[in-house]
Amino acid sequence: MDKNNFEAFTNLPALKKNAIQVCGQEFIDSLTKKGIYAKDSEFWEEVNKKLNIPNDAYEIKQAREQAEREQLLLEKKAKEQAETQRLLTNKKEIFSKNRKDWKITVFELPESDIFGKNFLAECTKEPDLIKTTWFYKNQEEAYSRACNLADEFEVQQESLRIFQERYAVMKPLYLMIIYLSSGDQHNEYLNNSREKSKENFTDVNCWNGFDFEIINALVAEGLLEFSSNKNQLIMKKQAMKAAREVLNKINIDGVDRLLEQREYHEEYINYISELDIMDEEEEEE
Repeated sequence: MDKNNFEAFTNLPALKKNAIQVCGQEFIDSLTKKGIYAKDSEFWEEVNKKLNIPNDAYEIKQAREQAEREQLLLEKKAKEQAETQRLLTNKKEIFSKNRKDWKITVFELPESDIFGKNFLAECTKEPDLIKTTWFYKNQEEAYSRACNLADEFEVQQESLRIFQERYAVMKPLYLMIIYLSSGDQHNEYLNNSREKSKENFTDVNCWNGFDFEIINALVAEGLLEFSSNKNQLIMKKQAMKAAREVLNKINIDGVDRLLEQREYHEEYINYISELDIMDEEEEEE
């Protein structure tokens, strides 16, 4: 670290000749007479003391250089944004098309950017959703990218809708499982009391929301299995049937819809396949 501090403070490599340059031959000779050489950390510690170099000179230099880099990036980004805005100021509409629920509009810029690109497109959807492409060399590329932007947005929205639909049902179920699998937690040192009471009650907690004794019991009963790497639970047909029966009795908005989406499981559960027969034979053996 002493070498790093020397280099950061003097902007010179940590070499003996450079130490002589800034400290003088007489001072370096005095260190040599004491058996302190440039290969020793003590040498650079003494040199730093002679030059009043702070112990955090290296960290200070790194922080300064990082700040300078960030400032340069901010300035570069600001210039790029200003140039982009200048190019967009007088853009001219070339054509517009309706595509599904979107309106795709292609524009031409009055001049090209530094890469020779002067077309872009906007995809808009009511009431006020706007997606804008970057610059392209021809209008076909700009239009195609705008279509992709609209499609990507719709896919994301559909994924979000599906998640929210599942979450609305899974939220109360998860909370029930976690709550029933948890134990009381108390701050036993509050008011110097080790007695558990409402005064020092903090919360309930559990391990991943599952009671492993119950999980192990379900595995022993043949309703669940652990995957080969032990990080997944596999639900057997009998357990699926029991789960669907319970869910049909629970009064939670959205459960019916999620069960309908897996209505085909009823047929799968009741169908006896060759694999089921083989499993039964293995169990009997």
